[in-house]
Amino acid sequence: MNFLEKSILATIVYYDILDYPLTGFEVYKYLLNPLYVVAQTEVVQDFQLEPFGEVSLLDVLKYLKSSQLQKFIDEKNGFYFLKNRRNLYEQRIERQKIASPRWKKAYKVIKVLQVCPFVRMIGVCNSLAINNSRKEADIDFFIIIRKGRIWSTRFWITFLVWLMGEWRHKKIVNKICLSFYIGDDALSLEPIALKPYDIYLFHWIAQIKPIYYENQIYRDFILKNLWVKNYLINFGKIFNYYHPEFKKNKFPAIIKRILEKILNGWFGKLIEGLFRFIQKKRIAHKMISHDIPTAVVVSDKMLKFHENDKREFFQRTFIENFKNILSS
Repeated sequence: MNFLEKSILATIVYYDILDYPLTGFEVYKYLLNPLYVVAQTEVVQDFQLEPFGEVSLLDVLKYLKSSQLQKFIDEKNGFYFLKNRRNLYEQRIERQKIASPRWKKAYKVIKVLQVCPFVRMIGVCNSLAINNSRKEADIDFFIIIRKGRIWSTRFWITFLVWLMGEWRHKKIVNKICLSFYIGDDALSLEPIALKPYDIYLFHWIAQIKPIYYENQIYRDFILKNLWVKNYLINFGKIFNYYHPEFKKNKFPAIIKRILEKILNGWFGKLIEGLFRFIQKKRIAHKMISHDIPTAVVVSDKMLKFHENDKREFFQRTFIENFKNILSS
């Protein structure tokens, strides 16, 4: 196999871990850098990872039909998956049906959250972002907040979601998970990437679907994370903007502007400091009593509460599975 064929195969192998078959366009969108693939499978002297050259959608579609790849992959109705994994086609259709009402709930909740002061963006992430929802799954939000207001805004968001009866607490299924916030002065997620490679995070960033966003904040987020292009060669070319079901409302926007004016000065700083003190105390107590892993991040620029962080598992499993397939 040539570099591009290996890259296509590696991309399908990764999504096989998620039980997720890909369309030809999705293979192109999430295509792994062939140089990254080489780094996972071969020992190369003085290896340096860098962006790969241009690969078009037509190139990907052509090579998906190559005789070399046909030894490892099958196709059904435009979906590609590994040999003996044909069941993933029906499973993807079924999970898409599960995802549909969850999208409606996400839109409904985010429409209310538009009133929260200092929210710059609310995106859907994890399994729902790619319509791969299991029956027992929740709905994950990724939230960007104006710098210096992460603690107070987290409180308002949590309070409103709780008021709507959608807060993920003891009940998980179909509830809203509020586990990842960043400030707009910390848009790059490179500092939290596992070293040397973090295949899950690369794809997670590329999969985020921004639903509510102010001005160019999603574009700024992508630009700050162009380091992902070292691993996903088409990252930054395809933006996830289009969500016709979600429409901004002028009334929440007016309320939000009023609240931001009230909370923009010394009073807002006072409220922020109060909520920082209360929440940090509660989080510290929980981390001590529940043995919370180091993957949890608590700072004035990022709040990341992924207690069950599986990124090392995905990185390790991807390498093992890909090597096994190449040697079969």
